[in-house]
Amino acid sequence: MNKEALDRAFAPRSVAIAGDTPPGLAQLVLRTLLDSGFHGLIHLVGRQPMEASGRKSYAAVADIPGPVDYVICCTPAAALLPLLNDCADARVGAVAILTTGFSKGSPVPEADMDREILALARSSGLVVIGPGCLGLYCPRSGLSFDSRLPTERGRMGFVCQGREASVQILRAAGHRGVRFSKAVSCGDACDINEIDLLEYFTVDQETDCVALCIDRPRAGRRVVRALKTLSEAKPVIVLKTMPIHIRGGSRLDPIDGPDPGQVWTSLLDQTGAVGVSSAEAMVDAMLTFSMLPVPRGRKVGIFGAAGGASVLATDVWASAGFVLPTVPPELRSAFDAAAMNQAGMILHNPLDFSMAGYTGFFFDVVKKMIAHDGFIDLGVIHNPSGHGAWLPWAAFNALIDSIADSVIGVHKDASKPVALVMQYIASRRNWQKVYDGLQVPCSRAGVPVYYSMTSAARAIDRMLRYYAGKASEGRDPLLRYPGYA
Repeated sequence: MNKEALDRAFAPRSVAIAGDTPPGLAQLVLRTLLDSGFHGLIHLVGRQPMEASGRKSYAAVADIPGPVDYVICCTPAAALLPLLNDCADARVGAVAILTTGFSKGSPVPEADMDREILALARSSGLVVIGPGCLGLYCPRSGLSFDSRLPTERGRMGFVCQGREASVQILRAAGHRGVRFSKAVSCGDACDINEIDLLEYFTVDQETDCVALCIDRPRAGRRVVRALKTLSEAKPVIVLKTMPIHIRGGSRLDPIDGPDPGQVWTSLLDQTGAVGVSSAEAMVDAMLTFSMLPVPRGRKVGIFGAAGGASVLATDVWASAGFVLPTVPPELRSAFDAAAMNQAGMILHNPLDFSMAGYTGFFFDVVKKMIAHDGFIDLGVIHNPSGHGAWLPWAAFNALIDSIADSVIGVHKDASKPVALVMQYIASRRNWQKVYDGLQVPCSRAGVPVYYSMTSAARAIDRMLRYYAGKASEGRDPLLRYPGYA
């Protein structure tokens, strides 16, 4: 793992885009860098010198004056090896090969092409990402492969082999408020692979948590060692996207054994990595580890006006290992008097405020419940998106805006973690307003927002299990939770 070259590529002073411009993929890459606010110089490299987008296009990377830190390769497969040799001669830091389909139009068979790329990288010290990748994303330097990704920096690292999965997960997590330090779409990874990147993120001081989305993980002791070392330093969330029974015909060595599923589970158990089984669960876990302060225990309070939906949530949280404690008598007496026994109101846990839900009284009770010493460790505000859907549109809009302001206020004032759960789509129109008016402002304010009680409970359970594992090994004696030895 060449950390110096990767550091240089994540924060490049100059980038070269190699391909036929304009139009085509190279032009799209150029527009993406410009729209993302890239901070450095951008050079174009084509088979014929030309002007494009007001920028000079060079015949070769070596013709560019000054050092080039990162090259994005959009050339046809047949032109790839000459370009890589050109990059090596110019002492480029790293190259991302977006090119795919080596079997078409290339004089070199696909397997041989991989071997030649790897041999060139090893002999020259050139770092090669891909082929079949999207490359690097680093908000700090304005480097991106999708202009719709967040431009604000954060502390989440991300590694993914698949191109489509990279974009979908990064976008989904970004919409929920997750912000990234660095991300890599590594494609077929014939040189720099997921293990190299795990080792890189282990020592990266800008990253507090890493999410790994992998098609076919490499077997052997190195992957176990890399995952275990990273998990000891910071949380690592792992999604294996290729079905475990699919093997063969791949440039990668899939994890194998008499029962691949059991081997995969054993890998997670040995390393302490947090395993998830879907892209949705991956985003929920990323959201939880990056935005939710670690609860000090498993006592949860649920506050809402969802009627039976809030009551059903009791089973969901209990099945995930949480406890819904009884409201302390002193709190119950005070709230009973204030509520004046309004019809439908349940001042137990979960607390259901019926028609008084999401009012000033509701949020005042929520704040006091969360603040009460020893009652709960985590507060969950439950807001079904159909609540108030019968109201005139202007009144519904005002209600959602008011709820957002109040949830953000509770989040800012609370001394314990607070999460928001939204669910039950009443209509496209109502859901869009709930998304724009409630989820987006809350996510921007740092409130973790989940789309179901089940996804929230499972994600937070994964977080607590990770930190309980650390505590049981004696690495962090402050993080001990009820129900764990």
